[in-house]
Amino acid sequence: MVVRSKQWYQRRVRVLASERVNGIDHYETVYCYVYLALFAHNLAQTGVALRLMYRAKYLLHLIFGVDHLEQAAFDINIGLMLMAKGDSKNSLRFLESALKLHKKFHGTSSVQVAMCNTLVARALARNADFREAMKYQKHAYEVYSEKYGETDKRTVECGAFLATLTGKAVELQKWLQNKERVVPNMIVSEVLPDSSISEILATVHGIPATPSKMAAKKEGQLSEMESKIEEAESKIDEIKLNGDSQDLD
Repeated sequence: MVVRSKQWYQRRVRVLASERVNGIDHYETVYCYVYLALFAHNLAQTGVALRLMYRAKYLLHLIFGVDHLEQAAFDINIGLMLMAKGDSKNSLRFLESALKLHKKFHGTSSVQVAMCNTLVARALARNADFREAMKYQKHAYEVYSEKYGETDKRTVECGAFLATLTGKAVELQKWLQNKERVVPNMIVSEVLPDSSISEILATVHGIPATPSKMAAKKEGQLSEMESKIEEAESKIDEIKLNGDSQDLD
């Protein structure tokens, strides 16, 4: 399905403007693709968003290489978008890649690693691998508890999901041992809904609920680029028109 809206068109123009002014291998161009992907995902066009994110990840690889911290943020993007599409297997692959990078740059006891552990646990839960998910979620709970305390919202939510995973793991084990004849419900209702996925995607890239000065500055820079391109194109048209007039003379 083709995305059609005024805002979508404007963001596409910004990508083209950055490509022409900064170059295709510029950091700003890469993030223009990322913001366009996030916008597409919020329009429920996850397939389009994934193609844009794969493009952004490829360009970032060309600029900085594979072993760069920004790759972790891109992997989280792709992993969560795949999770929204129901592709838990590939989602897990990208989320584990992000976890590996965050461990390298921030250490195992960092909040970034805790967040990645939670996301990996949710991907594993979608595959009904509850025991493995418990290991990741337990580590996240320990980090949140140490950093923010037992009463913090993040710690409470993390602990609640850990309890859910524990219960599901027990149900599955009982069924596998034929102690219960009824097939257990393996669906975990707490696994991220699409709205939460969009919130996490925004958080990963530091996009606030209200426009910041930095965001406003970037908007101004992009608008200036578009103006320069329009001015250059009008000059080209003018030169062509003058050239045609001289030929006629």
